[in-house]
Amino acid sequence: MKLTERYHPERYRMSRPFARQATTLYQSLTGTATLSSYETLKQIATLIGKTYNSELSHLEFSERPNNTKNLANEQSLAIHYSSWASHGRQIFHFNEEITEQFRFTDADEIKIGSLKFPYNIFYMSFGPQPDLELDNSGCFVDGAYVSVIPDFAIQVLLTTRPLESKIPQRFDWIKSSDKYYYLPLSIKEPAADIITVAEKAISDDIQERESKLKTAKPTMEVGGMEIPSRRPQSIKEEIHDLSAGYPTFKNALSLIINGLCYLSAYPDDIEHRWPSDTPKPLLEKIEKAEKLKDVQKATSQLTSIGFTKIYYCGKAFQHHNLTDSEGREVRAHWRCGHWRNQTYGPQSANRKMIWIMPVMVRKDKAHSNVEMGHVYLV
Repeated sequence: MKLTERYHPERYRMSRPFARQATTLYQSLTGTATLSSYETLKQIATLIGKTYNSELSHLEFSERPNNTKNLANEQSLAIHYSSWASHGRQIFHFNEEITEQFRFTDADEIKIGSLKFPYNIFYMSFGPQPDLELDNSGCFVDGAYVSVIPDFAIQVLLTTRPLESKIPQRFDWIKSSDKYYYLPLSIKEPAADIITVAEKAISDDIQERESKLKTAKPTMEVGGMEIPSRRPQSIKEEIHDLSAGYPTFKNALSLIINGLCYLSAYPDDIEHRWPSDTPKPLLEKIEKAEKLKDVQKATSQLTSIGFTKIYYCGKAFQHHNLTDSEGREVRAHWRCGHWRNQTYGPQSANRKMIWIMPVMVRKDKAHSNVEMGHVYLV
C-alpha cells in the first residue's frame, strides 16, 4: 500500500500545512473532551483562514476557487482530524475479505444502545468502495471518523478518495474539495435500532436547515451598502448535499456498525502493529530502546513521515474463490448474514454479539441448500 493510498488521517496530515498546529490547539483548548469547545472551533477556523489566504497568494488568479465553500468544509475536517490526533491516533483497518462479508450482513436492526466502542474517538478504514460515491464527485467512501459524546451522540464523518490515487500537491486542498459526509446519531434512546436513529437524524438536520433558510436574508449590509448575501444559496446547497449523500451514508453506516459489532465480538481477531513498509531502522530503534523517551522520539519520527500503528482486523479471513473442475473461477454470491444478541452464562444472565455470517453459494446453486466458503472463527 502506497503512502498516498493510506488512511485519511495520514493523507490529511501530509497535505495540510496547519494539521499539527490545529492538533495542538485542540489539545490545549478542548483537552480530553470529545465535543469541541467554541473557542477551539474559533481558533482552528482562524488558523485555517490565515493559512488559506497565505497559500492563496502563491496561486495564479485563474487557479483560485470561485468561492470559499472548500474553506468552510475544511474546518469540519480539521476538527475531526485534530480530535482524532489528540486521542491516541487509533486506526482500525478492515481487510477486503471481511469488508466484503460486512456488505452482505444486515445491521439495520442493531440497537443503538448495544454498540460498544473501543475508544471515544477513532478511525475505521474499509478501503475505497466503488459503489459508494459521494455526489458524483469521483470520490468514494473509504472510511470514517467515529467519535462518541457520552449520553448524547455518535458523530460519524465519512471520508473519501478517488479510486485511482495520485501524489498530493501543495495546493490540492485549496483548489479541490475533500469530499466528506457528516451526520451525528443520537444515543438518547438506546432501544432504537440504528436505521431508525439515522432516519430521524437526517430528517431533523434537513428540517433545521429549512427553518434557517426561511429566515435567511437575501442581502446584507457592508459599509453602509446592501449587497447580495450568499447565505440562502449556501443553505440550499447544504440541504442538497445532505439529501443526495444520505443513501451513500446509509450503506456506509452498515459497514461501520458491522465493524463495531465485530470489534466487540472478536477481539482476538485484531492485530496491533506497524504497517509492513514502515522503515526498519526506526522500528529497530523502538524495539531496542531502553528508555521511554527514545521510544517516543522514534515514534514521533515515524508519525512525521506518515506512519501510524494500525489495528488490523480480520486476520482469520482469507479470500475464497470458487473454481470448477478445470480450475476456472465460478461466479458466486453471498446469502446475507446478521448479528444475534445471544445469552450465555449462568441462568443466561449475560449477552454477547454473535455473527451469523453470510454464506457464499454458487450462482448455479442459488436456490439449493448447498453452502460453500463459510468461514468459522475458533
